[in-house]
Amino acid sequence: MGAHIYFEVQSFTAVRFIGKEVLVGKKNPVPDLWKSMLNDGTNNLLQSLPNRVSPLRDTIGWMGEYNPQTKEFTYIAGIFAKPDTIVPNGFSYRDIPDCLMGIGWIQGTTSHLEKGAHGKTEKIMRTNGYMPDYSIVGISMEYYSFDKYANIKEDGNNIFTFGYYLPCKKIV
Repeated sequence: MGAHIYFEVQSFTAVRFIGKEVLVGKKNPVPDLWKSMLNDGTNNLLQSLPNRVSPLRDTIGWMGEYNPQTKEFTYIAGIFAKPDTIVPNGFSYRDIPDCLMGIGWIQGTTSHLEKGAHGKTEKIMRTNGYMPDYSIVGISMEYYSFDKYANIKEDGNNIFTFGYYLPCKKIV
Protein backbone atom coordinates (compact mmCIF):
# COMPACT_ATOMS: atom_id res chain seq x y z
CA MET A 1 0.00 0.00 0.00
CA GLY A 2 1.37 3.41 -0.94
CA ALA A 3 0.76 6.47 1.16
CA HIS A 4 -2.70 8.04 1.03
CA ILE A 5 -3.53 11.56 2.17
CA TYR A 6 -6.79 12.92 3.53
CA PHE A 7 -7.48 16.58 4.26
CA GLU A 8 -9.51 18.40 6.88
CA VAL A 9 -9.80 21.97 8.14
CA GLN A 10 -10.19 22.72 11.86
CA SER A 11 -10.80 25.84 13.88
CA PHE A 12 -7.64 25.50 15.96
CA THR A 13 -7.95 26.69 19.56
CA ALA A 14 -5.04 28.58 21.12
CA VAL A 15 -2.48 26.46 22.98
CA ARG A 16 0.93 26.76 24.52
CA PHE A 17 3.34 24.40 22.82
CA ILE A 18 6.01 23.12 25.25
CA GLY A 19 9.04 21.01 24.43
CA LYS A 20 12.74 20.81 23.66
CA GLU A 21 14.14 22.86 20.81
CA VAL A 22 16.90 22.53 18.23
CA LEU A 23 18.03 24.56 15.23
CA VAL A 24 17.77 22.72 11.91
CA GLY A 25 20.02 23.74 9.04
CA LYS A 26 22.81 21.95 7.24
CA LYS A 27 22.60 19.27 9.94
CA ASN A 28 19.36 17.70 11.08
CA PRO A 29 19.41 17.11 14.85
CA VAL A 30 15.70 16.19 14.96
CA PRO A 31 16.03 12.36 14.97
CA ASP A 32 18.53 12.55 17.85
CA LEU A 33 16.27 14.99 19.71
CA TRP A 34 13.31 12.61 19.51
CA LYS A 35 15.44 9.60 20.45
CA SER A 36 16.78 11.42 23.49
CA MET A 37 13.37 12.73 24.60
CA LEU A 38 11.69 9.36 24.29
CA ASN A 39 14.46 7.58 26.22
CA ASP A 40 15.59 10.01 28.93
CA GLY A 41 12.25 10.75 30.65
CA THR A 42 11.71 14.14 28.97
CA ASN A 43 8.60 13.00 27.11
CA ASN A 44 7.25 11.35 30.28
CA LEU A 45 7.60 14.67 32.11
CA LEU A 46 5.74 16.52 29.33
CA GLN A 47 3.02 13.87 29.24
CA SER A 48 2.49 14.28 32.99
CA LEU A 49 1.95 18.06 32.88
CA PRO A 50 -1.42 18.76 34.51
CA ASN A 51 -2.39 21.34 31.85
CA ARG A 52 -1.52 19.13 28.86
CA VAL A 53 -4.33 19.23 26.27
CA SER A 54 -2.92 16.98 23.54
CA PRO A 55 -4.09 13.38 24.01
CA LEU A 56 -1.98 11.26 26.36
CA ARG A 57 1.19 9.93 24.70
CA ASP A 58 0.68 11.96 21.49
CA THR A 59 3.70 14.05 20.46
CA ILE A 60 4.08 17.00 18.11
CA GLY A 61 6.94 18.54 16.17
CA TRP A 62 6.63 22.34 15.88
CA MET A 63 8.51 24.07 13.04
CA GLY A 64 8.85 27.81 12.62
CA GLU A 65 11.10 30.88 12.68
CA TYR A 66 12.52 30.05 9.25
CA ASN A 67 15.50 32.20 8.24
CA PRO A 68 15.69 32.43 4.41
CA GLN A 69 19.29 33.70 4.53
CA THR A 70 20.66 30.75 6.49
CA LYS A 71 17.91 28.29 5.48
CA GLU A 72 17.59 27.34 9.16
CA PHE A 73 14.46 26.91 11.24
CA THR A 74 13.55 26.08 14.82
CA TYR A 75 12.16 22.63 15.59
CA ILE A 76 10.54 21.90 18.95
CA ALA A 77 9.49 18.38 19.97
CA GLY A 78 6.72 18.46 22.55
CA ILE A 79 3.05 18.66 23.47
CA PHE A 80 0.08 21.04 23.52
CA ALA A 81 -0.89 22.60 26.86
CA LYS A 82 -3.39 25.19 28.05
CA PRO A 83 -2.33 28.73 27.07
CA ASP A 84 -1.43 29.82 30.63
CA THR A 85 0.65 26.75 31.50
CA ILE A 86 3.87 27.41 33.43
CA VAL A 87 6.80 26.13 31.40
CA PRO A 88 9.13 23.75 33.29
CA ASN A 89 12.77 24.85 33.64
CA GLY A 90 14.91 23.87 30.67
CA PHE A 91 11.99 23.73 28.21
CA SER A 92 11.03 26.02 25.34
CA TYR A 93 7.56 27.14 24.43
CA ARG A 94 5.64 28.97 21.73
CA ASP A 95 2.10 30.27 22.02
CA ILE A 96 -0.07 29.29 19.07
CA PRO A 97 -3.13 31.55 18.64
CA ASP A 98 -6.61 30.64 17.46
CA CYS A 99 -6.45 30.08 13.72
CA LEU A 100 -7.79 28.03 10.84
CA MET A 101 -5.64 24.90 10.50
CA GLY A 102 -5.44 22.60 7.50
CA ILE A 103 -4.41 19.05 8.31
CA GLY A 104 -3.06 16.50 5.89
CA TRP A 105 -3.60 13.04 7.37
CA ILE A 106 -1.07 10.80 5.66
CA GLN A 107 -1.52 7.04 5.95
CA GLY A 108 0.83 4.26 4.92
CA THR A 109 2.50 1.02 5.90
CA THR A 110 5.77 2.73 6.85
CA SER A 111 6.36 5.04 9.80
CA HIS A 112 8.45 7.40 7.61
CA LEU A 113 5.48 9.46 6.46
CA GLU A 114 6.97 12.86 7.34
CA LYS A 115 9.13 12.94 4.21
CA GLY A 116 7.51 15.37 1.76
CA ALA A 117 4.55 15.96 4.09
CA HIS A 118 4.64 19.75 3.69
CA GLY A 119 4.36 19.62 -0.09
CA LYS A 120 1.73 16.87 -0.04
CA THR A 121 -0.39 18.77 2.49
CA GLU A 122 -0.10 22.04 0.60
CA LYS A 123 -1.11 20.29 -2.65
CA ILE A 124 -4.21 18.60 -1.19
CA MET A 125 -5.04 21.83 0.66
CA ARG A 126 -5.14 23.74 -2.65
CA THR A 127 -7.14 20.95 -4.29
CA ASN A 128 -9.74 21.48 -1.54
CA GLY A 129 -9.92 25.26 -2.02
CA TYR A 130 -7.50 26.38 0.72
CA MET A 131 -4.00 27.80 0.80
CA PRO A 132 -1.36 28.21 3.51
CA ASP A 133 -1.79 31.38 5.57
CA TYR A 134 1.17 32.39 7.68
CA SER A 135 -0.23 35.86 8.50
CA ILE A 136 -1.44 34.81 11.97
CA VAL A 137 1.24 32.25 12.80
CA GLY A 138 4.18 31.17 10.63
CA ILE A 139 4.47 27.52 11.57
CA SER A 140 3.85 23.97 10.52
CA MET A 141 3.56 20.96 12.80
CA GLU A 142 4.01 17.20 12.63
CA TYR A 143 1.44 15.31 14.68
CA TYR A 144 2.27 11.83 15.97
CA SER A 145 -0.78 10.11 17.47
CA PHE A 146 0.28 7.33 19.83
CA ASP A 147 -2.66 5.12 18.85
CA LYS A 148 -2.41 5.72 15.10
CA TYR A 149 1.35 6.14 14.69
CA ALA A 150 3.48 4.84 17.55
CA ASN A 151 1.46 1.87 18.82
CA ILE A 152 3.11 -0.92 16.80
CA LYS A 153 1.12 -4.13 16.32
CA GLU A 154 2.99 -7.35 17.00
CA ASP A 155 1.66 -9.03 13.85
CA GLY A 156 3.31 -6.37 11.67
CA ASN A 157 0.04 -5.34 9.98
CA ASN A 158 0.42 -1.66 10.78
CA ILE A 159 -1.25 1.25 9.08
CA PHE A 160 0.46 4.42 10.30
CA THR A 161 -1.36 7.77 10.33
CA PHE A 162 0.64 10.97 10.53
CA GLY A 163 -0.81 14.48 10.69
CA TYR A 164 0.77 17.56 9.09
CA TYR A 165 -0.68 20.89 10.26
CA LEU A 166 -0.52 24.13 8.23
CA PRO A 167 -2.39 27.34 9.06
CA CYS A 168 -4.67 28.09 6.12
CA LYS A 169 -7.35 30.27 4.59
CA LYS A 170 -9.98 29.77 1.92
CA ILE A 171 -8.84 30.64 -1.59
CA VAL A 172 -10.99 33.54 -2.80
